[in-house]
Amino acid sequence: MTTPRRSPHDLGEELWEAIGDFGGDGMPRSKALEKMSLGQFEVAKAWDRDNMCIPEEECLLYLFSLYMRTRDPRLSLLAVSRELALIHKRAVRLHRSAIAPLPPADQHSPQIIVASQAVNGIVRATQRLHDAGFSIGLALRGEGPAE
Repeated sequence: MTTPRRSPHDLGEELWEAIGDFGGDGMPRSKALEKMSLGQFEVAKAWDRDNMCIPEEECLLYLFSLYMRTRDPRLSLLAVSRELALIHKRAVRLHRSAIAPLPPADQHSPQIIVASQAVNGIVRATQRLHDAGFSIGLALRGEGPAE
């Protein structure tokens, strides 16, 4: 599909309204891709998250293969839990694939040490949340962290 060039603002507002038209049911990505390219869709999502959520006091979430606007804290917790689990998994995989295979001499270079510390910091931070009781399972059940 060839789509004309459009500003991030125009794309973002169109996507924001389209998601809102679906109400609490959520909108499948395919609906947005009927009117914009995949690249435009990515730009629109980023623009909405950066410019619409706080002024409109609504969260833009991706859950259950649907995009939705909501004020429901349980859905927000579920989305955050899902994203943090993905970030944790990506950081672990990044360490295993891009740092751990390097020879010991290269692992001790200042640049790799800094990169490794950053990756390990992400792993520790996301693991602490999991250890504190935040999980996708709890969010799905509508429960908070263990007290």
